[in-house]
Amino acid sequence: MEALFHLRDYGYEHLTELTLDGLLIRLTESTWVCKGAILSPSDRMAALHSAIPPGLALSHDSAWWVHRGLGRSPSPLSFITLPRRRWVADDGFDVHEIVLAADEWLLIDGLPVTTEERTLYDVLLPHLRAPGVESARSLRSIIDEIPELSARRFRDYLGEISRRPFVAQMREILDRQAQPPEMR
Repeated sequence: MEALFHLRDYGYEHLTELTLDGLLIRLTESTWVCKGAILSPSDRMAALHSAIPPGLALSHDSAWWVHRGLGRSPSPLSFITLPRRRWVADDGFDVHEIVLAADEWLLIDGLPVTTEERTLYDVLLPHLRAPGVESARSLRSIIDEIPELSARRFRDYLGEISRRPFVAQMREILDRQAQPPEMR
């Protein structure tokens, strides 16, 4: 595990100076890491540790950053309630009050996060539910980021949840991406 530098342990000015000198990169509002460090999902989750409220699982873009991310964590953070319940506080993050099956989340560094497959479903869904001007480009960009093994696991996951909205369209996008470029 790469050394994380937390604001609680060092002064903001000191961390900023090291960042300006090109030695550190800021990951979150309160965590930095050495430039060039290769981070695991556990490292990225540890960087978010103090920002995750109890009873919520990290989800959507935030979970994708934990699983596969580069650079700084997304802001605001996104969560799904665990288990489904009402969430009334507005603490500067997005909370999705939806059903999350027991096999759709896991613990990383002792904190709940949606599985990579569930995360991909959540990240792709808004681009299919309400397509915008940039949706096609965003979908292509997300799909291009998915490693081959993860794409196969995601395809299997989509087969198991066939009754959810836009699953058929997600399968179609994955199948199209698996074809040679001249056939897409």
